[in-house]
Amino acid sequence: MQAEPDLDAIERKALAALRKQLGVKARDLPRGMKRVGRRLPRDAHRAAEVISTAKAHLSHPKLGRMVDHHAVLTAEAVLHRHLDKIDPKERRKDAILSMLGAQAFNVIYTESSSTRLLTG
Repeated sequence: MQAEPDLDAIERKALAALRKQLGVKARDLPRGMKRVGRRLPRDAHRAAEVISTAKAHLSHPKLGRMVDHHAVLTAEAVLHRHLDKIDPKERRKDAILSMLGAQAFNVIYTESSSTRLLTG
């Protein structure tokens, strides 16, 4: 029989990855995934749900025996696969460039609007 995965360690590892890759601070995995929102795909949210549900079921005597450990390990792999794709430096750079692009557009738009008002 396969050894049971340590769900507390899996959750801590996932929370550490959320903090490192996305800057999300949370005490548990469901709150962390709620704060992540749409920055992660639906598959990652489902994987986190599997891990959270399994952790909750382990505290119950009968439900704890029905936890599918293979599904938990698969969910952990799916969640970390999505988190490993994220580059925090690239994400920060994209946010800064997006903000600067919006400001540049606003400056150009207001300049063209103000010159149109003065000339015509």
